[in-house]
Amino acid sequence: MLRRSQGLRFLISLAIATVVVVSLWGVMIGSIPHGDRPLDLSQAVPIDDPQFDSPMAAPLPPWLPETPSLFLQRSDGADYDRLFAKVRQVHQQCSFAPPWYSVPAHPTNFGDRFRTDIRGRVVSNAPLIVLHETAASAQSALEFFQTPHSRDEDQASYHELITLRGWLLHLVPWSKRAYGAGNSVFGSEAVQTNPRLAPSVNNFALHFSLETPPQGRHNGSQHGGYTDAQYRSLAWLVAQTAIDPQRVTTHAAVDRSGERIDPRSFDWARFNRYLQLYRDRPCGDLPR
Repeated sequence: MLRRSQGLRFLISLAIATVVVVSLWGVMIGSIPHGDRPLDLSQAVPIDDPQFDSPMAAPLPPWLPETPSLFLQRSDGADYDRLFAKVRQVHQQCSFAPPWYSVPAHPTNFGDRFRTDIRGRVVSNAPLIVLHETAASAQSALEFFQTPHSRDEDQASYHELITLRGWLLHLVPWSKRAYGAGNSVFGSEAVQTNPRLAPSVNNFALHFSLETPPQGRHNGSQHGGYTDAQYRSLAWLVAQTAIDPQRVTTHAAVDRSGERIDPRSFDWARFNRYLQLYRDRPCGDLPR
């Protein structure tokens, strides 16, 4: 009888504890932003809209947390501005170009390009395209990039983000340095612009990222792959830059830490087919 009473009290205590834990878990889950919220472009401006601000018209504020160096000389990024202007002009001329919206990242999440490194050596690397994936929804990525980050270690951004529908989201002016690949190198090419951080390709890279499909938002080594619309839009964008295909690479390939594996499950054959198509026909029939 005593054992039965003790067992009953144990079951009651266990039930109460379970209710408390579940309640606390519910509160915790409710406070975490859901990573699959619909994309909100209510504040976005179409890239071809007259209201779109020229990248040169929006200088960075002086309070950005950039470690100073006597030898660093900032670049105006004019070559990258001209490249962006050329691609934007093609977009304006093409009836079937992918939708393209400006949704600027917060200025703490990107910086200036430099014409010299921290030792004062002139750098003149050709533009490099680095491909990424978000590992989250496009909306979650946008919210992170639009949040101020004062610590260098927390800052990150891409120049362009390609949604599952193939829409292009313009986050950082091409004349500016997006923080897409710290501690990175392409062949022997890397530039150090901060004495506290490792050299990287960021000073000469354009960072283009694919939104990860819902089934791929995990830490696994692969997933089901990207949408056809994403491959088309990415290939169109890369083709219009006319950058040498040999200078199109991935975050995984340039990363020196061995920790980056994106973009996972990327189909190079599929991408290259579309790349050739849009090199030959800049206004090829892209689905909207």
